Amino acid sequence: MIHFLMVAGKQGKLRIGRFFTHQKEQISTQTAVIKLCLRDGKEEGFVNYEDMTLVYKLYVNVWFIVGVSHEENELAMFELFQNLVETLKTYLGKVTEVDIIFNMDRVYMIIDEMIIDGQIAETCSSRILVPLQLMDAAK
Repeated sequence: MIHFLMVAGKQGKLRIGRFFTHQKEQISTQTAVIKLCLRDGKEEGFVNYEDMTLVYKLYVNVWFIVGVSHEENELAMFELFQNLVETLKTYLGKVTEVDIIFNMDRVYMIIDEMIIDGQIAETCSSRILVPLQLMDAAK
């Protein structure tokens, strides 16, 4: 089960945070998780944290971090990151920290289409983007 997904800038500033399970002290959890993932300087990896496994990867200048149950496949989470980045690229054109900041509501919608209640629900980019395309067409 996916407990949370975070997107942070290269300096470690949280840009997107979506929790799928209740976490006590979410703000302190966010800060501790980001520091833990960024401290070793690796561009990707996974590490144990409390009762979950943290999986993280750096794409361009944006960190993607997910906290999952120990039973989850860490490599599947790397695939989730890749799928999320490709979907964001399709919609935004490129994936940078600035693009995520200025399109935060759209990024949250994409995440919510992909992950429902801590489970991966959809991986097809064209299906994920349908609600966004309908919103854009209505403008």
